[in-house]
Amino acid sequence: MLLYIKLNNMRKTLSDIKFGTSPFSVAALDELQTAGYQYVQVKGLTLDNHYDYVEPYFLLLVPMKELPTDPLKRDIYEPIKSELLYRWAKEKNEDPQIFIALGKAS
Repeated sequence: MLLYIKLNNMRKTLSDIKFGTSPFSVAALDELQTAGYQYVQVKGLTLDNHYDYVEPYFLLLVPMKELPTDPLKRDIYEPIKSELLYRWAKEKNEDPQIFIALGKAS
């Protein structure tokens, strides 16, 4: 997993991000690849929708066509073609639940 930490924005909540979600599956990953997406930004969120990467209640995967060049916008990313994402997609999606964002993070 490519790891970039964004220290100045860890207090953002889910309400600060404008998007819908889609179920996470192998088919969804394939569709993202077909649409030209190369990465997903991994967002760990608590039950009360605050960012938490240690014990997240659910994971939100935000599709991205390219990685940001601005160091202040770096976070945790994974290539869509990664073996890890495909393994997660094939497993039962229980804890933490995983969703794909349908819009762009603000």
